[in-house]
Amino acid sequence: MPASIAFFGATGGSTLACLALALEAGHPCSALSRSSSKLRSLLLDRQIPESTLSAHLTITEGDIRDAAAVSRTLSSSSLIISGIGAYPKPRTNPLNPSFQDPIICQDAIATILSALRTASSPKKPLLVALSTTGISSRARDVPLVLVPLYAWFLHIPHADKKAMEVLLETERAKPEPERAIADFVIVRPSLLKDGKRLGAEKVRVGEEGEGIMAPAVGYTISREDVGGWVFENVVAKGEEEGRKRWGGKMVSLTY
Repeated sequence: MPASIAFFGATGGSTLACLALALEAGHPCSALSRSSSKLRSLLLDRQIPESTLSAHLTITEGDIRDAAAVSRTLSSSSLIISGIGAYPKPRTNPLNPSFQDPIICQDAIATILSALRTASSPKKPLLVALSTTGISSRARDVPLVLVPLYAWFLHIPHADKKAMEVLLETERAKPEPERAIADFVIVRPSLLKDGKRLGAEKVRVGEEGEGIMAPAVGYTISREDVGGWVFENVVAKGEEEGRKRWGGKMVSLTY
């Protein structure tokens, strides 16, 4: 039976791409969204039939900090995919960039973990979190020429992504009976861009984890290919296989 998947940040490009592929494959999916009509419209624009949405998608309207809405979205899901992220404020000063919600990633994961601790499901889920390159404290995973850009323009959302990762690593370090999740997979794409999915053969994959320090260093990757990688390597293969191969790792993706 296809895994039941909970999506957070599903209107964002990479998570939306993964959700669309999961629905096409017949997975029962739930998603938290501030606007159910917006999410449905985005999926219909991707040629996902209304019949598929009705059969396989449950949308809960609410905010990621709403514990009750998060709990309803999680339901009995065995796999969680979170692509929550901050957006620049409109007309932000490029010399002093600011973001609409600079701690949303860490708050999202904290809320999800808290909701899971009170859940009644006997099986703990695998959690896939979309993060970013440029925040590793153990290895450089961006080209040298991009280091100043990352430090200048992206330091605020990167601090948030780093705090999110620390929460997940702290959770994983707990004794297994005390963990809210079975494991995590942190996906670190390079600079995201729009564009068509080029496919697995064009995506370079690096790993960072226990005894492994081999990040993929590159400039950009499309949101479509990030969502496609998550689908092919975790969703399509099943959460158990995904956990065995990628559990506890930071996976860098780039062209």
